[in-house]
Amino acid sequence: MDIESAVKFPTEDENWVVKVLIGGIISLIPIVDLLATGFCLKVMEETINRTPKMPEWGDWGELFVKGLIGAIISFIYLLIPVIVIAAMTGGAVFSMGMRSGMPFPMMISAIVIGGLLAVLFGFFVPMALAMYVSDDSMSDAFRIKEVVSRIKSVLGEYITAYIVIILLSVLLLLISVIPIIGWLIATFGSFYVGVVAAHMFGEVYTSSVA
Repeated sequence: MDIESAVKFPTEDENWVVKVLIGGIISLIPIVDLLATGFCLKVMEETINRTPKMPEWGDWGELFVKGLIGAIISFIYLLIPVIVIAAMTGGAVFSMGMRSGMPFPMMISAIVIGGLLAVLFGFFVPMALAMYVSDDSMSDAFRIKEVVSRIKSVLGEYITAYIVIILLSVLLLLISVIPIIGWLIATFGSFYVGVVAAHMFGEVYTSSVA
């Protein structure tokens, strides 16, 4: 996998700046931000169909439905980490009511354990989403044996792509703390990274076998 080319992929579109700006603005609006998710999944679909490109902003209904289904798939895969964080946080809040003082160790444990579980379960999400968009079938995303089998067939490339996206996300998180403009850069950067991730995992999927 050519990581440099993958990261630069969005810039191959002559209107990439406008498309990223639109995506970033849409990402700021709750519920409407599903359009941005749908756009990224459309990028993944085009890559899987071996016509890699950033689509035009349009077909809003299709983008919204894709984004909604993609969000549902991701949520189901990440349900266990969410439950763990909620349970541990709830326990911390209950403890606060039973005794004085903030139970920081429990809160920290919830964040650390929940974060590790999110990374673990989130590892399967890109392949599940690729299986969904490849045949436009939500049920395909939950063919767990095939998800695992395809990941195993391209494990090195898949791990590389996953690590690259995590590192880019961490970089955006660090940028977001810059006063005044940090959050703005991170917002548009997050959409850019989303497009990069969609393209990278789309390419990995095309090399995988069930």
